[in-house]
Amino acid sequence: MKKFLKITLACALAAWTFGAVPADAQIRKAGISGASFLKIGVGARAVALGSAYTTVSGDVNQMFWNPAGVAVTGGKTQVTFSYNQWIADINHVAFGISRDFGTWGTWGFGAVKLGVSGIEASRDVVPSFLSGSFTAFDNGTSATYDYSDTAINLTWALNFTDKLAMGITGKFISESIDGESASAGAIDVGAVYKIGYKGARLGARISNLGSELKFYEVGAPLPLIFSYGAAIDLVSNEEQGMRVTAFADANKPQDSEQLFFTSGELALKEMFFLRGGYKINYSGITDSKTDEVSKARVDAGRSEEGFTLGAGVKVPVSGINIAVDYAFTEFGILDSVHRVSMNLDF
Repeated sequence: MKKFLKITLACALAAWTFGAVPADAQIRKAGISGASFLKIGVGARAVALGSAYTTVSGDVNQMFWNPAGVAVTGGKTQVTFSYNQWIADINHVAFGISRDFGTWGTWGFGAVKLGVSGIEASRDVVPSFLSGSFTAFDNGTSATYDYSDTAINLTWALNFTDKLAMGITGKFISESIDGESASAGAIDVGAVYKIGYKGARLGARISNLGSELKFYEVGAPLPLIFSYGAAIDLVSNEEQGMRVTAFADANKPQDSEQLFFTSGELALKEMFFLRGGYKINYSGITDSKTDEVSKARVDAGRSEEGFTLGAGVKVPVSGINIAVDYAFTEFGILDSVHRVSMNLDF
């Protein structure tokens, strides 16, 4: 418990370092981060739970959230595949595998990729008044170009006691657009502590702590995030095979205000699952912003993202537990987002 409290205190101090600014200043910081694809949730279960996922244990998908949650025991191996039809027909896919090596801890490897190809190009249109004095940077003849983001993760996690797990993920991050690319390195660190009462647990994580992503020597910071969460089983009836768990995360991104993620999960026989979540101080919030052209103050939504819903089923097949999960995210005037994941546990 002392170790967990020390880690929590260190995380809290780090969060205060980049979070202790006035609310209006925080709003003005929106958009300063590079590699924004790292903010997109991975795994249908995690997203259906409103991204309130800091406290989940024993899940390979945690290598994309809180690495402490990857820790398992008994030589268990887990594999996950995730597909997300993101907004604007952008494909977002992820893969991960982890295995317990006893006293060496649980090791995992994964990758997430987002991209779109065949974007119509409008290359270096030169204004008439610059004709003859400006040399086009891009002399390519292709009518289209591609865009892609990639992150490769290596995770280590360990159950230090039957209550405390800690973990760390190292990341290599790359972005590429029309033949130009940039890369960066980062780490995630986290901890999960099981209180021992009604499945209650606490968790903390810092994500994307690393170097800048630079295009043409112009750097942008990675989307640094601090999150602290709690979860508890409101209902746990073994005879009826029913469990109801509530989740809550306090999430502080570097480039926005304090957010609160809430969700609930209903499990029947630990085979059938219903989930739902909502992001407080994010979804449905309107900010006052300045129109850069007219300089007038206008109202604009902080995000088009709304509520999330999801369902899942887990069945054993030839000694392998196969879980299939689905998540729906409402996105206002944009296309609603659908995610599907498959997890193997053996």
